[in-house]
Amino acid sequence: MKYMVLASGSGGNCTYIEIEEQRFIIDCGISLRQIQSRLSMRNLVLERLDGIFITHEHADHVGGLIPILNKFKCKVYMTEGTYQGLHYKIKDNISQPLLQFVLFDDAIINNGVLVKAIMSYHDALEPCGYRFTHQGKSLVYLTDSGYYPKSKYESIANADHYIIESNHDPELLLESNRTWLLKRRILDDQGHLSNEDSAFLMANVLGEKTKTITLAHLSEECNTESHALQAFKDVFSNQGLIYDDFKIVCAKQNEPLELEEL
Repeated sequence: MKYMVLASGSGGNCTYIEIEEQRFIIDCGISLRQIQSRLSMRNLVLERLDGIFITHEHADHVGGLIPILNKFKCKVYMTEGTYQGLHYKIKDNISQPLLQFVLFDDAIINNGVLVKAIMSYHDALEPCGYRFTHQGKSLVYLTDSGYYPKSKYESIANADHYIIESNHDPELLLESNRTWLLKRRILDDQGHLSNEDSAFLMANVLGEKTKTITLAHLSEECNTESHALQAFKDVFSNQGLIYDDFKIVCAKQNEPLELEEL
């Protein structure tokens, strides 16, 4: 399994996954042209897609969906709530034979790849993350969630790699020029994980298989890579974990990360 975060943040989100001959993306909040351009930076060409997995209906996750579906004619997976929450200009242009609803209790199996939807907690109709598993290795993708309950830890435990939200530093957020209503939305249980909350979550679910953690959806105004990484260093140290035992990197809004392999 190989993967690359192409874009992450409020300006658009998209992650590329390659499993043997199959090609998937999680979310498509950037244009097809941007996707192709960012893949080409890593000497990759997207000639086909086997599936698109949508986390929720907000524009920074679905803005490029229809042109991508029109080109590749692949399956698009999402919860029924996400589908109902889509803007009509997107919903009305999804070919129904390409649409497949995902259920939290069921697994999608596609040529040896097992995908499970993970419940997330965000101000959308039925948001989710995803866990991809192939040949005993797994990737967990979880962003846009205000918190994550202990009762759900098992669903994301001991993955080989995590792409996890680390959205904001609370002090930077509170001191920003954003409106108080927006600040409350972000801090809410259906908002976004702070750096410290993200680090505590990872400290409680990572396991002996865990090697790499990508911090995603960093706010350009209310966070920095140094704030996010320092929060992980502090929390891991307090929890008795050795920070340097893991590869921890920050996803970017305007450039792709390197292609990683599990």
